[in-house]
Amino acid sequence: MVLEQDTYIERNNLVLRLERNQREVGQLKNKLNSYVCEPKTYSLFERIETLKTGLDRLSISNREILQALKERKKSVGDHLENIRQQLSEFHELQQGVHDYVRGVRNV
Repeated sequence: MVLEQDTYIERNNLVLRLERNQREVGQLKNKLNSYVCEPKTYSLFERIETLKTGLDRLSISNREILQALKERKKSVGDHLENIRQQLSEFHELQQGVHDYVRGVRNV
């Protein structure tokens, strides 16, 4: 009973964390699509496209993991490595977007 409750809480916490990341991915996409982030050089264009592609892939993967967690197809433990990878990739992309925005403003 206690183990089931702990698993339920852990699953809910992971779902909430991934949903929050999903919202933040949307905000990062919106930021990149804003006028102030318009690339002024070809290298900035390539960089923004790489970031957008990465955010799209992350968003799709996030949705797949969220769906699997909500449907309870596998145990939480089966998803932990994927979730860790998601969070790591999210932080890298988030830092990349912040670096890009700083770089665009300085050009």
